[in-house]
Parts: sequence; structure tokens; C-alpha cells
Amino acid sequence: MDNHQSELAEELAERKFLFCAHPETLKETILHMDLGSLLPYPLSSPMAVVQSINKFLGFPDD
Repeated sequence: MDNHQSELAEELAERKFLFCAHPETLKETILHMDLGSLLPYPLSSPMAVVQSINKFLGFPDD
């Protein structure tokens, strides 16, 4: 967890939501990226986060 932003970007790239590059790989990434290979990021539900936090804190389900 030294660099959580890089870890997140690399995970999202593995899941085909974005392209991830480092300064030394930026040119090659841009030259070879296929925008058609990306997947749309799934919509999320804010209530799912609220319910998870409530469950963790021990509040009853509503």
C-alpha cells in the first residue's frame, strides 16, 4: 500500500476500464492503445455504500 493510486490504476487497467502508463511507458501505451477494447465503468449505488457502513457499525437494516 505504498502507492494506492498506482495500485488502483493498475487494477482498473487489468479490468479494461482504462489504460495505465508510467512516464517510461507513456509513449508506447498511447501508440498501441485500442480505445474500443475498454469497457464502460459500471454504475454504482450510493445506498450500497451506506448499507455496508451501517452493517459494519451494527445498525439495523432498513
